[in-house]
Amino acid sequence: MSAVFVQTVWTVLAFVFFIAIVVWAWSGARKKDFDKASSLPLEDDDMSRSNKDA
Repeated sequence: MSAVFVQTVWTVLAFVFFIAIVVWAWSGARKKDFDKASSLPLEDDDMSRSNKDA
């Protein structure tokens, strides 16, 4: 096996892995989880308030 072949296979595998992550992230099944995660910084929790009082 030549180094060029190994580099080509590695590049193709990395690209396929990247595309798989993009498809997973943009799938409709993840929308509920991402909507919940996006609202986390806006939620008011008691732990942050009690840490400020201490």
